[in-house]
Amino acid sequence: MDEIQRRLWKLAWPAIMGNISQTLLNIVDTIMVGHVGALAIAAVGLGGQVSWFMMPIMAAVATGSLALIARFVGAKDEENATLALEQSLYLAFLLGVPVMLFGWLFGDDILRIMGASESVVRLGYEYIKVLFAFYPIRFVSFTTMAALRGAGDTKTPMKLGILMNIINALLDYLLIFGKLGFPKLGPVGAAWASGIGITAAFLIGSYLLLSGKLVLKLKLSYSFHLEMAKRILRVGIPTMVERGLFSFYNFLYMSIVTRFGTVALAAHQVGLRVESIAYMPAFGFNVATSALVGQNLGAKRPDRAERTVYEALKMVGLFMTAMAFILIAFPRYLVMPFLSSSDPNYSEVLRLAAIYLIIVGISEIPLGWVFVLGGALRGAGDTKSPMYITAVSKLLFRIVPAYILGFGFTIPAFDLGPLTFPGFTLHGLGVIAAWIAMSLETFTTAGLLWYVFKRGKWKYVKV
Repeated sequence: MDEIQRRLWKLAWPAIMGNISQTLLNIVDTIMVGHVGALAIAAVGLGGQVSWFMMPIMAAVATGSLALIARFVGAKDEENATLALEQSLYLAFLLGVPVMLFGWLFGDDILRIMGASESVVRLGYEYIKVLFAFYPIRFVSFTTMAALRGAGDTKTPMKLGILMNIINALLDYLLIFGKLGFPKLGPVGAAWASGIGITAAFLIGSYLLLSGKLVLKLKLSYSFHLEMAKRILRVGIPTMVERGLFSFYNFLYMSIVTRFGTVALAAHQVGLRVESIAYMPAFGFNVATSALVGQNLGAKRPDRAERTVYEALKMVGLFMTAMAFILIAFPRYLVMPFLSSSDPNYSEVLRLAAIYLIIVGISEIPLGWVFVLGGALRGAGDTKSPMYITAVSKLLFRIVPAYILGFGFTIPAFDLGPLTFPGFTLHGLGVIAAWIAMSLETFTTAGLLWYVFKRGKWKYVKV
């Protein structure tokens, strides 16, 4: 390994380990909820999608914080790095409160709009109400992690994440099934476990920042610095719009998947959980690339920033090749632990989820490139380009093909002068078409991000 590869790996592996712990937690969640039944999987899965719709707001502050702090650390400007951290945390909390209220007031309506049955709505809304209660703390915690990563500290977020997930997993068992005298809450217990785990990590992280034991130090002035807040949001708002578009398109996409039935939805959720294991390396290199690109630009070394991206693409390509092989070669074995053989829908969910993994396995390498290139542009402060790419690619190459190929269409016969068109009918491919469209969109997004990166304008973005 050369120096750049070593620095990438030094930052990437803690992010990968933290993501592994989060993914293992998601697996534990899904396995435990899956043993309650397909209805519970569908309810928690859709509830999680509603929660995911709020991520754009959280990402706005976190992305702006990471980009600015990376620049300040690269330029050795400790004063502004400290100020950016404080203002980021204030913004995160202020945005988390209305998000919490939104989930409480409109969570059930969103589930109905997505096409869920009333039984799924009732259970999913109970899950949502608890999950959203912790959103102000979740926003602040997420922003803290992003700020530390921008400063080059990926180990502290890893340790806090592992602690959070251990607490979450233990409480999952106790609260979902009512063990050791705890109430049996079913899927809602998973939401309580998540919230309590996040709160514990938040309290410990706050103590470490205030005690001055980390690479960043939190000095509370209890005042709002408007200029710094504007700089954070100027970088972050395009990410919010991008993630908002992504969430909206994902809402449309999940609405399409939901309309193929509860079994198809359950297979999609299980496949998604398994696939989340595969892109753990990509997430780690996303974090490492973002931080190093920002720091190198802050140090006035755009050439080194560019070389960092090339090395990250090579490294993530190797990891994702291995992950693709596993998904394609052993799909049924990867799905089985998530399902209960006593469930009457076991065989069909297993069959469909295995097909899902084969389809997405084909696009794992470009998915890794999407993570790295997107991270590089955001770390540089170029958050507009990913926004434009998301707006186009996800609509034209995921939503439209998923709907047309999934439900099919008919072109009636008509006369065109002396010629007669006999008509044509394409029978819908069902949920499999939605998965093919998702894989197609991954390839197109990777290609568009590569084009923007090669143009090189990201090297000159001012934050």
